[in-house]
Amino acid sequence: MVINFLPPSLRCVLGLAALVTSMLVVSPAVAARPSGAIVAPEDEGGLLLGGEGLLAPEPDASIGLVDEAPAADPLDGVLSSVVGEPLPGGFSEAIDSQEPSPMDGLLVDEMPEEVSSGGWFGTGRYYGSAELVFLNRGRNYRKVIGYDSELLTLTPLERYLILKSKQGTFTTDSLPYNVSPGARITVGEYLGRDYLDRDRSVEVTYYGGFSFYQDDAWNAVMSPQSQSYLVTPLSNATPGFTGAQQYLTTSSSNFNSIEANFKLHRRLGRDKMMMVPNGEWSRHAERGWLPAILVGARLANYNEAFSFSSRAYSTPVEKFSGDYLIQTQNWLLGLNLGGELISRNEFFYWGLRGRAAPAISFAGTQQQMNARNNGYQQPTAVPAQGTPLPPDGDPRLPFPEGTEIWKMAGQQVGPGFLGDLTCLAGWNMTPNSSIQVGYDILWVAGVATATRQFSVNKTRYNQIDPGGQSFMMGFSLGYNQTW
Repeated sequence: MVINFLPPSLRCVLGLAALVTSMLVVSPAVAARPSGAIVAPEDEGGLLLGGEGLLAPEPDASIGLVDEAPAADPLDGVLSSVVGEPLPGGFSEAIDSQEPSPMDGLLVDEMPEEVSSGGWFGTGRYYGSAELVFLNRGRNYRKVIGYDSELLTLTPLERYLILKSKQGTFTTDSLPYNVSPGARITVGEYLGRDYLDRDRSVEVTYYGGFSFYQDDAWNAVMSPQSQSYLVTPLSNATPGFTGAQQYLTTSSSNFNSIEANFKLHRRLGRDKMMMVPNGEWSRHAERGWLPAILVGARLANYNEAFSFSSRAYSTPVEKFSGDYLIQTQNWLLGLNLGGELISRNEFFYWGLRGRAAPAISFAGTQQQMNARNNGYQQPTAVPAQGTPLPPDGDPRLPFPEGTEIWKMAGQQVGPGFLGDLTCLAGWNMTPNSSIQVGYDILWVAGVATATRQFSVNKTRYNQIDPGGQSFMMGFSLGYNQTW
């Protein structure tokens, strides 16, 4: 052979070349080379099965003795023994365990989030409420302003017992006041939350519109045998009142207030998350007590008027009549302190809300008298002879005569007080709207009421008594909205 004549070094090179050629012919994976570069992907298990440029392109006719069958993955045998079956596509899939996992069927996004109804109820920047309030006012300061002359025919003990029982007497609190409608309107703005997750807000509240009125009348006893008359204990010397057959009174009062407050109140905490039978999570608000405090300023106006008139039957007013009018005005300015304690559930709430305002009271009063008796006498109306004399020992004849016309006014500054309390309950129609009912109490003290200002006894002019008070209570209906 020619090879035997070649030098030993050249024979070694040719032998090595023949060995490589024989290996290429035997290996079908090497024989079926693709026409371009192949990038082997990385499987999910993290095994790198190939790389960019792992097999370089070569001419198709480099070796013509190779079968063109598709090449097999060299790792098929290894992975098949692990997984149990050949992997499609010539590459391995992720190797999954056949054991069931505790997390199977539970998606991570189905887990409930930790949420709070503090951002559920009353969302928005502004809020407001409108309530219709019906209040009943307490009766007047009791003052006896008249009684029937029939009492003069009784013994002192009988007269005392009748006056004590309020029979046969005419007083300032004879009738209760009518129920008056009013309103309570609040508008506020949220300022955001503080570091303790409490809401801060400023609000303005109007509370008032109440106007109370009553009138009363009382007639003297008349019979064919005798005719009694009316007597006033206010002043024996004032004409036009003692000797009348009819007394009439009117009484009125009104109340209005406005306040501006800074309010700080809590929100609900974490909600309760419950899984319903269909596998979904349901969010429910946990009941909680929500306290709140407020501080601000309050201005109120409380006015009263009282009129006392007398008339005689079939007698013109120019001959016999009496008209006495008292008017009072009160302005109260004070520091408003208050709070709330509300138990809020998912759909309803209830609790207490109250405010108290120690105040400075600016009180004023005006009075005027127009009374006359120009020869009006009724001797037949005097109790019969032999009856006991009046308490002062003087007979009631003749009736005081003359004319009395005057006006006067007074004013005073002193302490006052404003307070209101509401027991409330409401239903949340939506997280931002609710309807509400309540029982309300309103108390005004340190004011000049009309029935405490009687001056017809002429003992002191320009007097003013600011020690009066007014107590009102009733119920309310309202609507709350946040936007």
